[in-house]
Amino acid sequence: MNLKIVAVIVLFAVAVGAALTFTFTQGGVEYRTFPELTSGSYGGERVKMKVQVTAIESNFNPTIFTAIDIKPEDDTSAPTHGRPLGSGRVIYEGTELPQGFKLHCHATVEGRYDVKRGAFVATHIQTQCPSKYEGQEIPPPPVLPAP
Repeated sequence: MNLKIVAVIVLFAVAVGAALTFTFTQGGVEYRTFPELTSGSYGGERVKMKVQVTAIESNFNPTIFTAIDIKPEDDTSAPTHGRPLGSGRVIYEGTELPQGFKLHCHATVEGRYDVKRGAFVATHIQTQCPSKYEGQEIPPPPVLPAP
């Protein structure tokens, strides 16, 4: 067989192997919830969360907001199925917020939980289409009378 053909086949195999390795090591980001990130078993790996924005402290760089985990509907494959739900602060230091980012919007955030800051530091935010969540805002908890 011609040496050039063998070299091309070897280079192609190496490129495919490198692409698959990159895909499996970088693309396997798991979904987590706030309680899972603060439980002590979280190892600092990059994760995703599906959340609803409940309060916005700052719309400027960094964007700081409070969010709650979204409870899955009837889909058993939903990221939070059977997991504890909670709330927490999110800090997004990106330069531009996605279109549709507002109070009560549903979003997927990706990043790491920073124990020192006590917040999830997002490097990527993607909002869901408003038609998927409008009218599904979670009401605030009732205010209890003082004892």
